[in-house]
Amino acid sequence: MSFAWDIIVPADTAEASPKEQTLQITYGVITRVDVHFPQGCHSLVKVRLTKGKLFGILPTNPDEWITGDGATISYRMNKLIDDKPYELDFTACSPNTSYQHRITIRIEMLPEEVATPWQVMRDFVQLMSRLMGV
Repeated sequence: MSFAWDIIVPADTAEASPKEQTLQITYGVITRVDVHFPQGCHSLVKVRLTKGKLFGILPTNPDEWITGDGATISYRMNKLIDDKPYELDFTACSPNTSYQHRITIRIEMLPEEVATPWQVMRDFVQLMSRLMGV
């Protein structure tokens, strides 16, 4: 499953009143997140993704931000999203900027049983053990 959003961060958006947007996803495991900062951001546009505005997805330390300039920042992870609502919270600010910026977020997800095949094997072994009386 692939999800993508282009989000406009207005010029001079203060950290105290950031741009916020809810990103609808689905049940499954986040395996990759890409955050694209276009040329001209000069690392002044700051972004974070959270689950429930408390749990840091990117960066994992909730008091920090991701920044960039003319770069796509990619993160590989194995984060299960199994509690409703299936959504992430995007937060961004751009203090001291003169122009709006379009930040692109891309999220790749896999079904839990595909992303974590060892769990399927564990469940199979447990079932076989019960059937064999071990």
